[in-house]
Amino acid sequence: MAAQTACRPLGKRPCRMQAFRIWDVNQKTFYLRNNQLVAGYLQGSNTKLEEKLDVVPVEPHAVFLGIHGGKLCLACVKSGDETRLQLEAVNITDLSKNKDQDKRFTFILSDSGPTTSFESAACPGWFLCTALEADRPVSLTNRPEEAMMVTKFYFQKE
Repeated sequence: MAAQTACRPLGKRPCRMQAFRIWDVNQKTFYLRNNQLVAGYLQGSNTKLEEKLDVVPVEPHAVFLGIHGGKLCLACVKSGDETRLQLEAVNITDLSKNKDQDKRFTFILSDSGPTTSFESAACPGWFLCTALEADRPVSLTNRPEEAMMVTKFYFQKE
């Protein structure tokens, strides 16, 4: 029951994991390559490689993000001066907004018109991003206004 109580943002019914499609404003979708989340243009039979994001709301405008049925979660990790995005083998429904160690999995959603940006709760000012070039790793940037990084995504419930 712990996962359900942790996942009750406004005292309503327990929330469930939901699948979302995500693609950046340049139409690149997410997929896995060598156990790394990358963004690129998938066509033809490759479109089945597209990763859907598994989302569990933590509170209004804050979510846990995962892939592979919520078995791999996106985390913002700081080591020394480096802040990076990594996939961790954690079950998304086991995470709790009340545990400090789970804060690295929390992303704050900001909508601007039809697009959404994802800011790390553990590393404020760091945003989920894709590179302008295709087939580059999905990562984090602390310069969302920089033209080389894309931080605005279309985010649509499946």
